Amino acid sequence: MRFRFLLLSVFALHMGAFPASAQGPFAPPPLNGDPAPQNNNQQNNNDLLPPGPNFGLPADEGFDFESSAQTLEEEIREEAFDAALEGLLPLRPEEIRRLLERFDTTQEAVETPIYEPPEPEFAVETIPLDPGSRPISVKVAYGHVTTINLVDISGAPWPIEDITWAGNFEVIDTTSNPVSNIIRISPQSEFAAGNMSLKLINLPTPVVIKLETSRDIVHYRFDAVIPDYGPNGSAPIIQTGVSITAGDRNMTSILQGIIPNGAKRLNVEGVDSRTSAYEFNGMTVLRTPLTLLSPGWDSSVSSADGTRVYTFAKTPVVLLSERGKMVRVRLSERGDYFDE
Repeated sequence: MRFRFLLLSVFALHMGAFPASAQGPFAPPPLNGDPAPQNNNQQNNNDLLPPGPNFGLPADEGFDFESSAQTLEEEIREEAFDAALEGLLPLRPEEIRRLLERFDTTQEAVETPIYEPPEPEFAVETIPLDPGSRPISVKVAYGHVTTINLVDISGAPWPIEDITWAGNFEVIDTTSNPVSNIIRISPQSEFAAGNMSLKLINLPTPVVIKLETSRDIVHYRFDAVIPDYGPNGSAPIIQTGVSITAGDRNMTSILQGIIPNGAKRLNVEGVDSRTSAYEFNGMTVLRTPLTLLSPGWDSSVSSADGTRVYTFAKTPVVLLSERGKMVRVRLSERGDYFDE
């Protein structure tokens, strides 16, 4: 830019834009009859310039000073714009892409847990109400939501009247709804611990649940079965000579689809694959979404989705009810054992 300004000044000197006094302040005045002194520096500078008053241009063409000034101004503005653009956005597009990819990789490394995610499970547990019994434990995990579903032994929802908890947990309940029986729990730290106390409608005994943070297993859904009939429970079809109690751990395991060791699978005819039967500990265990009409069962347990497990004495034929329609099912030996 300075070079252009100096060049423009030289153009002006050559075109006579400056007065003759500018040729040198120390030149002595001319004497009478003597020729005017010559400025050697000016002569030398003129020798360096191109010949002719128009710098080698044709004689009929002059130097357009105004057009050159506009061109110079545009070049200066363009250089200023390039300098501003370089200062504000010094990176090239491909360099910006590399930077974003590096940031994304770093962010992934920061947010990815150093341990494997917990294994999700669906659990069905019977809530102990006896004095001195240990509370059940619900496994929760940071970054996951655990849903607790409270049902009675018939599988009907048991509404919650009141709830309180302790520990660093976010608990979402819908107790404002009189028929709500669902609680959602999210721990707010990696090692949160606490418990929960529930008051259910028409149940005099409070339900206590232990909340345990785990990195190995997380209960996505936990069906808590109350060993009694709730306000929405359906009465049993057969009441005489039948004792209905909450199932033991083996029945709860079968309800979850986990067959205990030593159980013998039976052939089931007359119904779809949702119904299965096993011979276990001298009894017949039937897992079905249908309602058992006959024979009378000794124990039964249900889940919130309507699946039921019945135990009864050995019999070749059972009667089930599917939406009011009676279904006859035949059971026969198959010979498949579930052993370790």
